[in-house]
Amino acid sequence: MPSSPVSSADMADWLRQHWLLQPFGCVRFWRFALVRPNDQQFILTAVHAEGARLDLSVAHASHSGHATMLSVWDAQGWQRSGSGVTLQHASRLRWDDNEAWLDGDDQYRIRTPRGEGGFTLQPGPALTLDS
Repeated sequence: MPSSPVSSADMADWLRQHWLLQPFGCVRFWRFALVRPNDQQFILTAVHAEGARLDLSVAHASHSGHATMLSVWDAQGWQRSGSGVTLQHASRLRWDDNEAWLDGDDQYRIRTPRGEGGFTLQPGPALTLDS
């Protein structure tokens, strides 16, 4: 696969070309599972670049309900990975009431409806969308 795109607009184009309308059921922010595998299925319906932020419109695969927005700041390193896509670096991720952000060089913080906490960064992608 060609090297990862650099600008937000290029990354948006890459996602539209390689991942639009592909189902995924696992969503992870720095390995923290927001949606566990096989719990639900979603599709990426649109991608918009706004400065350093990418906004990914995510809908339920059954087409029920309204689309929601998954926003990614300072994205670098999108790539296909098995049955999904991963993003190697981001400074902040937000999806509905879930948000995660880098906290120094070796930590990240995450806030969900169940609470907030901090974790040590482990090797692996900042964002995973996988089936």
